[in-house]
Amino acid sequence: MFSLVVRYCLLVFFCSQLSAAWAETAVKVGIYQNEPKVFLNREGQADGFFPRLLDRAAEQEGWTLDYVPCQWDDCLDKLQRGEIDLMPDVAYSNERAGRFLLSKEVVLSSWSVVYVRKGVDVPSLKELQGKSLAVVKGSIQYQALALRLRKLGVHVTFHEVNGFGDVFRLVKIGWVDAGLVNIYFGRRHADEFGLQMTNILAKPSLLMFAAAPGRQALLNALDARVRAWKDDPDSFYYQNLHDWFSPLEEGRVLPVWIKWLFGIAFLAGLVLLFLVLLFRSLVQLKTRELEDKARSLEHLANHDLLTGLPNRKLFFDRLKQALRRVSRSGDLLAVLYIDLDQFKQINDSFGHEVGDDVLKEVSKRLRASIREQDTIARLGGDEFAIVMEALKEPESTMYCVKRLQEALDEPLGVEPYQFIVTISIGISLYPQDGQDAHTLLRNADTAMFKAKEAGRSTFQYYVEEMTRAAIERSRMEADMHRALQEGQFRVCYQPQICLRTGRVVGFEALARWHHPQHGEIPPGQFIPLAEDTGLILALGEWVMRTACRQFAQWRKEGMDTGLVSVNISALQLRGYALLDMVRDVVRETGFQTDWLELELTESFIMSHTQQAISVMTELRGLGVSLAVDDFGTGYSSLAYLKQLPLSKLKIDRSFITGIPEDENDVAIVRAIIALGKTLNLKIIAEGVEGEEQEEMLRQEQCDEVQGYFYARALEPDEAREFLLAAGQGAGSV
Repeated sequence: MFSLVVRYCLLVFFCSQLSAAWAETAVKVGIYQNEPKVFLNREGQADGFFPRLLDRAAEQEGWTLDYVPCQWDDCLDKLQRGEIDLMPDVAYSNERAGRFLLSKEVVLSSWSVVYVRKGVDVPSLKELQGKSLAVVKGSIQYQALALRLRKLGVHVTFHEVNGFGDVFRLVKIGWVDAGLVNIYFGRRHADEFGLQMTNILAKPSLLMFAAAPGRQALLNALDARVRAWKDDPDSFYYQNLHDWFSPLEEGRVLPVWIKWLFGIAFLAGLVLLFLVLLFRSLVQLKTRELEDKARSLEHLANHDLLTGLPNRKLFFDRLKQALRRVSRSGDLLAVLYIDLDQFKQINDSFGHEVGDDVLKEVSKRLRASIREQDTIARLGGDEFAIVMEALKEPESTMYCVKRLQEALDEPLGVEPYQFIVTISIGISLYPQDGQDAHTLLRNADTAMFKAKEAGRSTFQYYVEEMTRAAIERSRMEADMHRALQEGQFRVCYQPQICLRTGRVVGFEALARWHHPQHGEIPPGQFIPLAEDTGLILALGEWVMRTACRQFAQWRKEGMDTGLVSVNISALQLRGYALLDMVRDVVRETGFQTDWLELELTESFIMSHTQQAISVMTELRGLGVSLAVDDFGTGYSSLAYLKQLPLSKLKIDRSFITGIPEDENDVAIVRAIIALGKTLNLKIIAEGVEGEEQEEMLRQEQCDEVQGYFYARALEPDEAREFLLAAGQGAGSV
């Protein structure tokens, strides 16, 4: 009996020791996304430089690793609370040394670099003044760079995100000017996001392992392993370093004599090249002087003095030569007629000197975008033309069109301004659209006007119907004059709804035209024509007077109407005539300025910033609310945006259409809402057509909405009934 008791006690003791040993070897490791140092791969397995080291150490120490995915800040909190035992890739700081244990051996050092979109030049820290920078929340590199910027007196707006991937995504879509990531991540993913590194570096961080309080034994074991590996040049540590960071780390093991050899060879090549160039220059000096004089005279006769491009005379000569060649080869030939959109506004607002600088910059970009065998010329003013020959099919012109449009994607810098310039392109083809140079150019010009009618910043091929379309355009212009005189236009009102309360907070006033013979004319047809012809001034004033008179009447009846929102054309914002018009309308209709909201396009505000600020400030002084229409479709400078006396941002319907299915649209909408909240602006989304869109906008805390999901643009009587049905009738004010 005694022997059985002894055996039982021994068995219990053995099992308890076995359990204790197992508990000691089970290690919970926090893991987050910081490729290539530490991350979860596509199969959901821990991978990267640090996990490979840990796996090898665990194999040698007899540990069982349990990787726990978490965000960076969450991982640190779990480590401090002891919910995880170990965390790799932790940079040393005094604050972190007080929260948990840090290894003595430095495993890796990591520089961080500022990245920008390709083509953007940020040469130094001082160039970040007034810009926005995406950083990883709580990172040591972020803190170090912020300290340097404060010491230099450079103001930067920081956007904190959870990981380097989010940093690059914000830079790519243009919501921030630059982003700070470590050099390893940047080298691996910069091309994928279309970004480039700058010369701005943050001091290197010393990366090591961190352990929860009470887990010093883990760090002691890791320190011993890392120290032994680093002392052995053939160890697993250096192989792992090569696998993940080559070629970044390979330069450190190159023998010194190879570097000297490369340097001597390079210098020898430079000396040899210099001697060759010197010899050639001496031989050709006299000949070049004569040739330069001859070319200078020829250039003056055949080229535009401002841009250096071929002029109209040389263009026709080259076009006629190209026609003779393609008539023999049987290939196609294309003539592209290019006109800058809204260029007259730049000349009128900033002067012809600035306009000339814009034309010179545009010509450089266009010339760099065409094939070597093609010809580009300036025909006069803001009009250019291109000859493309040796084409096999009409669709081949699309390559050139795409390159031309992409060449103007980036803003044009003309100190101290920046301009967004777009182009309209008309295309005619030989032989179907003309047999001679003059006919081809004329038909391309006709197609270009068709592109402008289609909304600008696009292209059109010539077809015979375009001649009839030009006649139709002239007829519609005359009809618009008659329509304004005879009262064919009317104003409709689309409700704007508060997402939080469901109440009507206002209406957008929209012009509608019922033609006596042709019925309803879509706004997309008559509004661009009105802007091109200047009729938008009379039409815009009539819409404002009509809407204000209607709202004043509803207010007298005791209706709770909210604001009336009226769209303002770029032409109406020139000078200060708009201020006088608002004062006159208020005086004549009994309307109050705090009931009025004006919607201004983003692109106009950004290209006329100083004038816009002046006019908008005076409008706000009158009590008028100001909103940016179609926000997100232009190119906004956040530095300018925060100076504007705005009250609301209106998200363009093109972004609302894709939510919640399109992840890019969701990200853009979320970013605009966050930006508006930061600037204390209300956010309204237009074009809402479904319950899922409404729910997503509500979750993101969008303030207001409008769209067919609530109501189309209503006639005045229908709008009144809409207010009554919403419980905002008489007695609600």
